[in-house]
Amino acid sequence: MSRQTISRIFVAFMFIASVMIVGDVTAQTGMHPSTSTSSPQTPSTGGTSKQAPTPSAHPAAQSNPACQKIVSECKNLGFIPGQWKKDNGLWKDCFDPVVKGVGSPTRDGKPINVPVSASDVQACRTAVGHHK
Repeated sequence: MSRQTISRIFVAFMFIASVMIVGDVTAQTGMHPSTSTSSPQTPSTGGTSKQAPTPSAHPAAQSNPACQKIVSECKNLGFIPGQWKKDNGLWKDCFDPVVKGVGSPTRDGKPINVPVSASDVQACRTAVGHHK
């Protein structure tokens, strides 16, 4: 084989390898599905940076007013999408415990009371398909 052919094969191999590595890193550092949200973080929730919209793990919560009240209260308490590893995730640490009724919302391992009505919780459970 000529040097030019070998060079082209090497460049193609390096390109494919780099694409595979970037894809693997992206998959490993992506957000946990139960913590992602479809709305970007806004300054009104205390953040200053924008997050790219990602699909929600709770699509029914997106269109249900009762679920939106729960999400809003969780955000008001400072829970942030994607922060589940820091015990501060919107979905895993606040929304899921309230709606599923398993455990309680926590931050730093301490329970937090989310001020939502029982009727909103029940309406949201019905919408997302969770039953206690």
